[in-house]
Amino acid sequence: MRKLSRILFLFWIITLTSFSCKEEDAPPCACGIENPQENLEWLNHILQLSFCAEIHSIQFQGQEYIGIYDCDDPDTYDYGCVFYDCSGNLFCQYIGFTGQWDCSDEFKEAIKKKVLIYKQKTNTYWDE
Repeated sequence: MRKLSRILFLFWIITLTSFSCKEEDAPPCACGIENPQENLEWLNHILQLSFCAEIHSIQFQGQEYIGIYDCDDPDTYDYGCVFYDCSGNLFCQYIGFTGQWDCSDEFKEAIKKKVLIYKQKTNTYWDE
């Protein structure tokens, strides 16, 4: 019985890893959701209000966070960024013009390993 449990557990792990979001051709994934820019309602709403943004995934203390960064257009943006948990709750932010952070030093270190999951260069909602 114990051997059967181990085999089933191993099969379950292999199944999970084979369907993960790590494949090269796989759509972007964050918070366990493919295409989070479309499929996370709160993130989609924020992107509809933004002209240009970069979305990054950040791992910190065993949790995943989503960072929304202003694009690097010096004429229109302040290079700010806001970080949310997977439920869309504000975690911390950087206010670009003032240079103020309210994120912990530990979280700032985790940001250095951020992963780009989506880049919105223009907003199609504004063209309508």
